[in-house]
Amino acid sequence: MIKLLFVTVLLFLLSGCSTTKPTVVEYKLSQKVLNHNSSAKGCKDKSLKVSQAFSSSSLMSLRMNYVLDEHKIYAYSQAQWNNSPNQEITSQIAKTLRESKLFKNVQNSKSRSKSDLILEINIEDFMQYYSKNLDYSDAKVGISFTLIDSITSEVIATKTFNAKKEAASLDASGGVKGLDGALADVLTQGLGFLNEVCK
Repeated sequence: MIKLLFVTVLLFLLSGCSTTKPTVVEYKLSQKVLNHNSSAKGCKDKSLKVSQAFSSSSLMSLRMNYVLDEHKIYAYSQAQWNNSPNQEITSQIAKTLRESKLFKNVQNSKSRSKSDLILEINIEDFMQYYSKNLDYSDAKVGISFTLIDSITSEVIATKTFNAKKEAASLDASGGVKGLDGALADVLTQGLGFLNEVCK
């Protein structure tokens, strides 16, 4: 009887030490398939290296942040990225440029190969924004492209692209879908810009 009582008390105490954490949902950006047929031939014989994007430190982590009332930044407690936005956006830009056939070849920043041109990327905005009373949310993406001659280090062309999409729903999932759509718009703008530069 004493043993049973002791075991019951022990189980009760141990169960009090365990805590249940809410499930964290991981989100990823979808792979963009942009139908872009380029007629430009000015860069067909040039190789391009896509440098790792410059961004704020918050876009280099898995934390998924949002902005409330234009100034206050919070993090979702039950949602995070499965890969940092910085890395994901860099790889998507490289993939999109490979598929565009604008350049002879496109390499990422870790490649040991030498290239004729370098594309520097600066992620200026990649965030879900909520209105003050939380009744509206949209996703904003702002990215600048700078094309550089790798031999002379001279800037050939530079431009910033912005896009905004209404969030599909007032939560992390809706924000991700909005960011996906806005990023696709920015990539399309970026391809158009490089197409003009390469004419």
